[in-house]
Formats: sequence, structure tokens, C-alpha cells
Amino acid sequence: MRHVICAMLVIVATPAIARQASDRMTAAEEAAVQQALDRGALMYAYDQAAWLGTDDLLAKDKSVASRSGGWIVDGPADAPELTFIDKDADHPHAIYVADFKEGSLVSSHVVAAGRGAELTPEQSRLVAALRTARAAIIAAKPTMCSSAPFNTIVLPPRSPAEPALVYFLTPQTDSKAFPFGGHYLVPVNRDGSVGAIKPFAKSCAVISEEPDKQPAAMVISHLLDPTPTEIHVFESLEAKMPVYVLTTQNQKIWSVEGGRIRLIDQSKK
Repeated sequence: MRHVICAMLVIVATPAIARQASDRMTAAEEAAVQQALDRGALMYAYDQAAWLGTDDLLAKDKSVASRSGGWIVDGPADAPELTFIDKDADHPHAIYVADFKEGSLVSSHVVAAGRGAELTPEQSRLVAALRTARAAIIAAKPTMCSSAPFNTIVLPPRSPAEPALVYFLTPQTDSKAFPFGGHYLVPVNRDGSVGAIKPFAKSCAVISEEPDKQPAAMVISHLLDPTPTEIHVFESLEAKMPVYVLTTQNQKIWSVEGGRIRLIDQSKK
């Protein structure tokens, strides 16, 4: 079922809302907001790298693409590295590597067998985390909001003791429709154990652009967290427009504009 209440496009500009922006967050809110910004930016950079790299690999050698058992991305948001791996279940190897800088492909190559094909320990951990998380999400049988399979993004742990973060995202199958529901996070610890699976919505929220109209922003309610999440940041970057988030736990309104989240001061209405 699609979530339609408080999930819409704002067709006209909203200067009144913009003027009410305030930075008066609690310390806990500031920490949660910064986490959402960091994760959302990295997710978007990794997703773009996977998309551009897939096109490049298919253009280079479709036979190599047919041998792929998936991919991982690591590195900072402004300079990620994409690695396609083979289908070896026990000891996967790199078969294609691409490097990016500020959203553009700067170099790529098909990896010859035995020549730099070994994964680093950090990359091997990401591959293992993805496979473990995929088994966990299949077993959990979460709500699917599309007939298409999940897109996956794996964020490396910030330290060896922290979990790898594996996201299963409802794919965007229409360039003018942005899914906010059907997204899940599966944390995978260093020992291979799986943490609690986090859903980011209670329903299949999809916001679609209306034909022949130019939207200024998207507006959506959010029930599960007191602040916007990395999904809101990711979708704002994907749509290239602001997302106004109404968090129902505390009745607050937030503006998510790509790399910035602001709390709206409603007292100045």
C-alpha cells in the first residue's frame, strides 16, 4: 500500500518555511542529524559509483560483467572506489575496479586473473557482511515495495569494532518517483553476527512528480525516528530538491537539503 498522507510534492516555492529555519537542536538531535548527513552522503556517492561503474564495465566487456558476483564500494564520499567481484563463494576476487572523484569516473580497468585480484582484508569484510546481511533479510521476509530486487549499499565500519552497515533499498524504477518506504538497514558485526534490522518506514511511501509541473520540494511524515534519517538525505540528493520531514514523535518539522538539515522554528508562524 502506498503512503499518501503527508507524502507529497510542493509545487510552489516555500519562502515562509525557509525563513523559519532555526539551529536550536538538542545535543542528541545534533548527533543524530550529523550521522544522517554522513551516512546519506556516503550512500549517495556509493550508489552513483555503482551505477556509473556498471555502465562502464558493460561498455568495456560484457563477458566480465556476466561473471560478476556483486560489488562493493569503499573510500570517502568524494573519492570512492568500486570493485566488482567474481562468484567464488569461498574466496572472491576482484574482476573490475573503478575510481571516482567528486562524482566522475577518473579511471577503471578489468582485473586480469592473478594480477591484483586479491581483496584487502577490509574489502573481504564488506563482501562477507553483504552476504551475511542478504541471508538475514531473506529470512526476515520484510515488506517489499517493488517487484524489482533490492539495491544494496554497504558502508564500511568507521572503526574495526563497529559494524558494517548494509542497506537494502527499494529501487527507483521511475525517474520521477522517489521511494521513501521499503528501505532497511542490516548491521553486521565483525564476528559475523547480525544486529537488529531497522526499517525506515511503516509503509511503502512513494512521492511522484506530477506531469508538466516543476516541484520545489517534497514533504513527508516520518513515524519511526525523532529526526530525519540517512534515507531522507539520500532521496534529497537523488531528487536534487529539499525534503521537508515531519517527525511525528515530537511534532517537529525539518528541512533536508542534500548536505544540510535544518530544524524549522514553528513558533515564528
